[in-house]
Amino acid sequence: MATSIPEKLQVLVTGGSGFLGTGIASALLDKYPKWRISILDQRPPDPQVAHRLDRVLSADIRVAESVHKAFLDYNPDLVVHTAGVIPAGTKRYSRKEEDWLRVKAVNYDGTRHILDAALASGCKLFVYTSSCTVVTDDMEHDYFYMDEKIPTGLATLHYGKSKGMAERYVLSPEHAGKGLVTCALRPCTIIGPTDTAVISRFHEVIANGETNFIVGDGNNLYDFMYIDNAVLAHILAVENLLTKQTAAGHVFFISNQEPVYFWDFLAYVWAQFDHVPKYRVHIPETLAWAVASVLECKTWLTGTASALDRGSVRDGSRSLFANNDKAKRILGYEPIVGLRLQKIPSD
Repeated sequence: MATSIPEKLQVLVTGGSGFLGTGIASALLDKYPKWRISILDQRPPDPQVAHRLDRVLSADIRVAESVHKAFLDYNPDLVVHTAGVIPAGTKRYSRKEEDWLRVKAVNYDGTRHILDAALASGCKLFVYTSSCTVVTDDMEHDYFYMDEKIPTGLATLHYGKSKGMAERYVLSPEHAGKGLVTCALRPCTIIGPTDTAVISRFHEVIANGETNFIVGDGNNLYDFMYIDNAVLAHILAVENLLTKQTAAGHVFFISNQEPVYFWDFLAYVWAQFDHVPKYRVHIPETLAWAVASVLECKTWLTGTASALDRGSVRDGSRSLFANNDKAKRILGYEPIVGLRLQKIPSD
Protein backbone atom coordinates (compact mmCIF):
# COMPACT_ATOMS: atom_id res chain seq x y z
CA MET A 1 0.00 0.00 0.00
CA ALA A 2 1.40 3.38 -1.04
CA THR A 3 1.03 6.52 1.04
CA SER A 4 0.72 8.77 -2.01
CA ILE A 5 -0.63 8.51 -5.56
CA PRO A 6 2.02 6.91 -7.83
CA GLU A 7 3.34 9.20 -10.54
CA LYS A 8 3.26 6.39 -13.09
CA LEU A 9 0.69 3.63 -13.34
CA GLN A 10 -0.76 1.21 -15.86
CA VAL A 11 -4.59 1.30 -15.71
CA LEU A 12 -7.14 -0.68 -17.71
CA VAL A 13 -10.75 0.47 -18.09
CA THR A 14 -12.99 -2.29 -19.42
CA GLY A 15 -16.02 -1.09 -21.34
CA GLY A 16 -13.85 1.93 -22.06
CA SER A 17 -15.81 2.85 -25.19
CA GLY A 18 -19.10 2.97 -23.29
CA PHE A 19 -20.91 5.85 -21.65
CA LEU A 20 -19.36 5.50 -18.19
CA GLY A 21 -16.08 3.91 -19.31
CA THR A 22 -15.29 6.77 -21.69
CA GLY A 23 -15.89 9.28 -18.91
CA ILE A 24 -13.60 7.43 -16.50
CA ALA A 25 -10.79 6.97 -19.03
CA SER A 26 -10.98 10.63 -20.04
CA ALA A 27 -10.95 11.83 -16.42
CA LEU A 28 -7.93 9.69 -15.57
CA LEU A 29 -6.07 10.98 -18.64
CA ASP A 30 -6.79 14.55 -17.60
CA LYS A 31 -5.89 14.15 -13.93
CA TYR A 32 -2.90 11.83 -14.29
CA PRO A 33 -1.25 12.58 -17.65
CA LYS A 34 1.77 10.37 -16.88
CA TRP A 35 -0.38 7.30 -16.29
CA ARG A 36 -0.72 4.81 -19.12
CA ILE A 37 -4.46 4.40 -19.60
CA SER A 38 -5.77 1.56 -21.77
CA ILE A 39 -9.26 0.36 -22.53
CA LEU A 40 -10.75 -3.04 -23.36
CA ASP A 41 -13.85 -3.04 -25.53
CA GLN A 42 -15.20 -4.56 -28.75
CA ARG A 43 -16.21 -1.11 -29.97
CA PRO A 44 -13.75 1.60 -31.06
CA PRO A 45 -13.08 4.34 -28.49
CA ASP A 46 -14.26 7.93 -28.68
CA PRO A 47 -11.99 9.68 -31.24
CA GLN A 48 -11.28 12.48 -28.76
CA VAL A 49 -9.93 9.91 -26.30
CA ALA A 50 -8.40 7.32 -28.64
CA HIS A 51 -5.17 9.16 -29.47
CA ARG A 52 -4.39 9.64 -25.78
CA LEU A 53 -4.67 5.96 -24.85
CA ASP A 54 -1.73 3.66 -24.31
CA ARG A 55 -3.53 0.62 -25.75
CA VAL A 56 -6.90 -0.38 -27.09
CA LEU A 57 -7.55 -4.05 -26.34
CA SER A 58 -10.35 -6.04 -27.90
CA ALA A 59 -11.94 -9.13 -26.36
CA ASP A 60 -15.26 -10.88 -26.04
CA ILE A 61 -15.51 -10.92 -22.26
CA ARG A 62 -18.04 -13.75 -22.44
CA VAL A 63 -15.22 -16.04 -23.56
CA ALA A 64 -12.40 -16.73 -21.10
CA GLU A 65 -9.89 -17.56 -23.83
CA SER A 66 -10.55 -14.26 -25.59
CA VAL A 67 -9.93 -12.28 -22.39
CA HIS A 68 -6.79 -14.19 -21.45
CA LYS A 69 -5.43 -13.67 -24.96
CA ALA A 70 -5.91 -9.91 -24.57
CA PHE A 71 -3.88 -10.04 -21.31
CA LEU A 72 -1.04 -12.16 -22.71
CA ASP A 73 1.44 -9.30 -23.01
CA TYR A 74 -0.37 -6.80 -20.84
CA ASN A 75 0.06 -6.34 -17.08
CA PRO A 76 -2.06 -3.55 -15.61
CA ASP A 77 -1.50 -2.29 -12.09
CA LEU A 78 -5.20 -1.53 -11.66
CA VAL A 79 -8.42 -2.45 -13.46
CA VAL A 80 -11.66 -0.48 -13.48
CA HIS A 81 -14.29 -2.92 -14.71
CA THR A 82 -17.30 -1.09 -16.16
CA ALA A 83 -18.11 -3.47 -19.04
CA GLY A 84 -21.61 -4.91 -18.93
CA VAL A 85 -24.95 -5.15 -20.66
CA ILE A 86 -28.19 -3.50 -19.52
CA PRO A 87 -31.29 -5.17 -20.97
CA ALA A 88 -33.18 -2.54 -22.94
CA GLY A 89 -36.91 -1.81 -23.05
CA THR A 90 -39.18 -4.72 -22.27
CA LYS A 91 -36.13 -7.01 -22.14
CA ARG A 92 -35.44 -5.52 -18.71
CA TYR A 93 -38.43 -7.41 -17.32
CA SER A 94 -37.98 -10.60 -19.32
CA ARG A 95 -38.32 -13.95 -17.57
CA LYS A 96 -37.02 -15.94 -20.53
CA GLU A 97 -34.12 -18.31 -19.93
CA GLU A 98 -32.34 -17.31 -23.14
CA ASP A 99 -32.42 -13.65 -22.08
CA TRP A 100 -31.03 -14.57 -18.66
CA LEU A 101 -28.18 -16.54 -20.21
CA ARG A 102 -27.27 -13.61 -22.48
CA VAL A 103 -27.16 -11.13 -19.59
CA LYS A 104 -25.36 -13.53 -17.25
CA ALA A 105 -22.72 -14.30 -19.90
CA VAL A 106 -21.66 -10.65 -20.02
CA ASN A 107 -22.26 -9.37 -16.51
CA TYR A 108 -21.28 -12.38 -14.41
CA ASP A 109 -19.15 -14.64 -16.59
CA GLY A 110 -17.50 -11.61 -18.19
CA THR A 111 -16.60 -10.20 -14.78
CA ARG A 112 -15.13 -13.56 -13.72
CA HIS A 113 -13.03 -13.71 -16.86
CA ILE A 114 -11.71 -10.16 -16.48
CA LEU A 115 -10.88 -10.58 -12.80
CA ASP A 116 -9.24 -13.97 -13.30
CA ALA A 117 -7.11 -12.66 -16.18
CA ALA A 118 -6.16 -9.57 -14.18
CA LEU A 119 -5.05 -11.70 -11.23
CA ALA A 120 -3.07 -13.99 -13.53
CA SER A 121 -1.30 -10.93 -14.96
CA GLY A 122 -0.21 -9.82 -11.50
CA CYS A 123 -2.78 -7.05 -11.06
CA LYS A 124 -3.76 -6.51 -7.41
CA LEU A 125 -6.19 -3.57 -7.57
CA PHE A 126 -9.73 -3.86 -8.95
CA VAL A 127 -12.63 -1.38 -8.95
CA TYR A 128 -15.95 -2.92 -10.00
CA THR A 129 -18.96 -1.02 -11.33
CA SER A 130 -21.90 -2.81 -9.78
CA SER A 131 -25.41 -1.31 -9.65
CA CYS A 132 -28.10 -0.24 -7.21
CA THR A 133 -30.24 -2.91 -8.92
CA VAL A 134 -28.50 -5.62 -6.90
CA VAL A 135 -31.02 -4.45 -4.30
CA THR A 136 -33.81 -2.72 -6.24
CA ASP A 137 -34.39 -5.51 -8.77
CA ASP A 138 -36.24 -7.22 -5.96
CA MET A 139 -39.47 -5.81 -7.36
CA GLU A 140 -41.61 -6.52 -4.32
CA HIS A 141 -40.42 -3.56 -2.27
CA ASP A 142 -39.83 0.17 -2.23
CA TYR A 143 -36.39 1.22 -1.04
CA PHE A 144 -36.30 4.43 0.95
CA TYR A 145 -32.81 5.72 1.71
CA MET A 146 -31.32 2.27 1.13
CA ASP A 147 -27.83 1.58 2.41
CA GLU A 148 -25.21 -1.14 2.21
CA LYS A 149 -26.68 -3.10 5.12
CA ILE A 150 -29.60 -4.28 3.00
CA PRO A 151 -29.02 -7.93 1.96
CA THR A 152 -28.55 -8.81 -1.69
CA GLY A 153 -29.37 -12.02 -3.54
CA LEU A 154 -33.09 -11.25 -3.70
CA ALA A 155 -33.14 -9.58 -7.13
CA THR A 156 -35.44 -11.36 -9.58
CA LEU A 157 -34.71 -9.34 -12.74
CA HIS A 158 -31.84 -10.49 -14.93
CA TYR A 159 -29.74 -7.33 -14.63
CA GLY A 160 -29.73 -6.93 -10.86
CA LYS A 161 -29.35 -10.66 -10.34
CA SER A 162 -26.31 -10.86 -12.65
CA LYS A 163 -24.68 -7.76 -11.15
CA GLY A 164 -25.19 -9.11 -7.64
CA MET A 165 -23.55 -12.41 -8.57
CA ALA A 166 -20.61 -10.55 -10.11
CA GLU A 167 -20.30 -8.25 -7.09
CA ARG A 168 -20.06 -11.23 -4.73
CA TYR A 169 -17.42 -12.83 -6.97
CA VAL A 170 -15.30 -9.68 -7.05
CA LEU A 171 -15.46 -9.23 -3.26
CA SER A 172 -14.90 -12.91 -2.49
CA PRO A 173 -12.56 -13.54 0.48
CA GLU A 174 -10.79 -16.05 -1.75
CA HIS A 175 -9.57 -13.23 -3.97
CA ALA A 176 -8.60 -11.11 -0.99
CA GLY A 177 -6.57 -14.09 0.19
CA LYS A 178 -4.66 -13.93 -3.08
CA GLY A 179 -3.77 -10.31 -2.42
CA LEU A 180 -6.43 -8.70 -4.59
CA VAL A 181 -7.67 -5.38 -3.23
CA THR A 182 -11.15 -4.56 -4.50
CA CYS A 183 -14.22 -2.41 -3.99
CA ALA A 184 -17.56 -2.08 -5.76
CA LEU A 185 -19.68 0.95 -6.59
CA ARG A 186 -23.47 0.80 -6.93
CA PRO A 187 -24.54 3.78 -9.05
CA CYS A 188 -28.20 4.56 -9.60
CA THR A 189 -29.58 5.43 -13.05
CA ILE A 190 -26.91 7.49 -14.84
CA ILE A 191 -27.82 10.21 -17.34
CA GLY A 192 -25.90 12.85 -19.28
CA PRO A 193 -24.51 13.74 -22.70
CA THR A 194 -24.02 10.71 -25.03
CA ASP A 195 -26.35 8.58 -22.88
CA THR A 196 -28.60 6.48 -25.07
CA ALA A 197 -30.03 3.81 -22.76
CA VAL A 198 -32.16 6.04 -20.55
CA ILE A 199 -32.93 8.90 -22.93
CA SER A 200 -34.01 6.53 -25.71
CA ARG A 201 -36.58 5.09 -23.30
CA PHE A 202 -37.99 8.58 -22.71
CA HIS A 203 -38.20 9.12 -26.49
CA GLU A 204 -39.94 5.79 -26.87
CA VAL A 205 -42.69 6.75 -24.43
CA ILE A 206 -43.31 9.96 -26.39
CA ALA A 207 -43.36 8.12 -29.71
CA ASN A 208 -45.89 5.62 -28.36
CA GLY A 209 -48.21 8.37 -27.08
CA GLU A 210 -47.88 7.15 -23.49
CA THR A 211 -47.10 10.41 -21.67
CA ASN A 212 -50.65 11.26 -20.56
CA PHE A 213 -50.78 9.14 -17.45
CA ILE A 214 -49.15 8.89 -14.05
CA VAL A 215 -49.11 5.49 -12.37
CA GLY A 216 -50.19 5.76 -8.73
CA ASP A 217 -50.24 9.02 -6.81
CA GLY A 218 -47.06 10.37 -8.42
CA ASN A 219 -45.33 10.83 -5.08
CA ASN A 220 -42.70 8.14 -5.56
CA LEU A 221 -39.11 9.33 -5.29
CA TYR A 222 -36.32 8.09 -7.53
CA ASP A 223 -32.56 8.50 -7.87
CA PHE A 224 -30.98 9.69 -11.09
CA MET A 225 -27.27 10.43 -11.31
CA TYR A 226 -25.36 12.80 -13.57
CA ILE A 227 -22.47 11.16 -15.39
CA ASP A 228 -19.78 13.48 -13.95
CA ASN A 229 -20.68 12.37 -10.43
CA ALA A 230 -20.47 8.68 -11.35
CA VAL A 231 -17.04 9.29 -12.90
CA LEU A 232 -15.88 11.18 -9.81
CA ALA A 233 -16.88 8.32 -7.51
CA HIS A 234 -14.81 5.90 -9.58
CA ILE A 235 -11.78 8.19 -9.53
CA LEU A 236 -12.07 8.48 -5.75
CA ALA A 237 -12.29 4.68 -5.46
CA VAL A 238 -9.15 4.29 -7.59
CA GLU A 239 -7.27 6.79 -5.44
CA ASN A 240 -8.40 5.12 -2.23
CA LEU A 241 -7.21 1.67 -3.32
CA LEU A 242 -3.87 3.19 -4.32
CA THR A 243 -3.34 4.83 -0.92
CA LYS A 244 -5.35 4.30 2.28
CA GLN A 245 -7.26 1.23 1.05
CA THR A 246 -10.03 1.95 3.53
CA ALA A 247 -12.49 1.10 0.73
CA ALA A 248 -11.04 -2.40 0.29
CA GLY A 249 -13.69 -5.09 0.45
CA HIS A 250 -16.54 -2.59 0.58
CA VAL A 251 -19.54 -1.69 -1.58
CA PHE A 252 -20.88 1.84 -1.95
CA PHE A 253 -24.19 3.27 -3.12
CA ILE A 254 -23.61 6.44 -5.15
CA SER A 255 -26.16 8.89 -6.50
CA ASN A 256 -26.76 12.61 -6.93
CA GLN A 257 -28.06 12.70 -3.35
CA GLU A 258 -31.14 14.52 -4.64
CA PRO A 259 -34.02 12.09 -5.15
CA VAL A 260 -36.71 13.53 -7.42
CA TYR A 261 -40.37 12.80 -7.97
CA PHE A 262 -40.19 10.24 -10.77
CA TRP A 263 -43.12 11.48 -12.87
CA ASP A 264 -42.19 15.15 -12.44
CA PHE A 265 -38.70 14.38 -13.66
CA LEU A 266 -40.07 12.60 -16.72
CA ALA A 267 -42.22 15.65 -17.50
CA TYR A 268 -39.12 17.85 -17.22
CA VAL A 269 -37.20 15.61 -19.62
CA TRP A 270 -40.07 15.50 -22.11
CA ALA A 271 -40.17 19.30 -22.06
CA GLN A 272 -36.54 19.34 -23.22
CA PHE A 273 -37.77 17.52 -26.32
CA ASP A 274 -40.52 20.15 -26.80
CA HIS A 275 -43.13 17.66 -25.69
CA VAL A 276 -45.67 18.73 -23.08
CA PRO A 277 -48.65 16.40 -22.55
CA LYS A 278 -51.99 18.19 -22.99
CA TYR A 279 -53.27 16.42 -19.88
CA ARG A 280 -52.08 13.85 -17.36
CA VAL A 281 -54.30 11.33 -15.63
CA HIS A 282 -53.50 9.45 -12.42
CA ILE A 283 -54.09 5.73 -12.92
CA PRO A 284 -54.19 3.40 -9.89
CA GLU A 285 -51.39 0.86 -10.01
CA THR A 286 -53.86 -2.04 -10.15
CA LEU A 287 -55.60 -0.55 -13.20
CA ALA A 288 -52.29 0.25 -14.89
CA TRP A 289 -51.23 -3.35 -14.27
CA ALA A 290 -54.37 -4.55 -16.08
CA VAL A 291 -53.80 -2.16 -19.00
CA ALA A 292 -50.18 -3.27 -19.23
CA SER A 293 -51.31 -6.89 -19.40
CA VAL A 294 -53.53 -6.03 -22.38
CA LEU A 295 -50.69 -4.15 -24.08
CA GLU A 296 -48.38 -7.12 -23.56
CA CYS A 297 -50.94 -9.32 -25.32
CA LYS A 298 -51.06 -6.76 -28.14
CA THR A 299 -47.27 -6.91 -28.35
CA TRP A 300 -47.39 -10.69 -28.54
CA LEU A 301 -50.01 -10.56 -31.34
CA THR A 302 -48.60 -7.70 -33.43
CA GLY A 303 -44.91 -7.73 -32.61
CA THR A 304 -45.06 -3.96 -31.88
CA ALA A 305 -43.66 -3.36 -28.40
CA SER A 306 -45.27 -0.95 -25.97
CA ALA A 307 -43.22 1.10 -23.52
CA LEU A 308 -45.76 0.11 -20.86
CA ASP A 309 -45.68 -3.38 -19.39
CA ARG A 310 -46.26 -4.87 -15.97
CA GLY A 311 -42.63 -4.47 -15.00
CA SER A 312 -42.51 -0.79 -15.93
CA VAL A 313 -45.79 -0.21 -14.05
CA ARG A 314 -44.24 -1.59 -10.89
CA ASP A 315 -40.98 0.29 -11.45
CA GLY A 316 -42.83 3.53 -12.17
CA SER A 317 -44.78 3.43 -8.93
CA ARG A 318 -41.98 2.54 -6.51
CA SER A 319 -39.71 4.80 -4.47
CA LEU A 320 -36.03 3.94 -4.94
CA PHE A 321 -33.31 6.17 -3.53
CA ALA A 322 -30.05 5.64 -1.69
CA ASN A 323 -28.09 6.79 1.32
CA ASN A 324 -24.60 7.89 0.24
CA ASP A 325 -23.18 8.35 3.74
CA LYS A 326 -20.72 5.47 3.44
CA ALA A 327 -19.31 6.78 0.15
CA LYS A 328 -19.03 10.24 1.69
CA ARG A 329 -17.28 8.93 4.80
CA ILE A 330 -14.79 6.53 3.19
CA LEU A 331 -14.30 7.84 -0.35
CA GLY A 332 -14.91 11.51 0.34
CA TYR A 333 -17.62 11.49 -2.32
CA GLU A 334 -19.78 14.57 -2.85
CA PRO A 335 -21.70 15.21 -6.10
CA ILE A 336 -20.26 18.05 -8.17
CA VAL A 337 -23.11 18.49 -10.68
CA GLY A 338 -26.77 18.85 -9.77
CA LEU A 339 -29.60 17.55 -11.93
CA ARG A 340 -31.41 20.86 -12.20
CA LEU A 341 -28.43 22.56 -13.85
CA GLN A 342 -28.33 20.23 -16.82
CA LYS A 343 -29.93 20.36 -20.23
CA ILE A 344 -31.05 16.87 -21.17
CA PRO A 345 -29.49 15.67 -24.47
CA SER A 346 -31.88 15.27 -27.38
CA ASP A 347 -30.49 11.92 -28.46
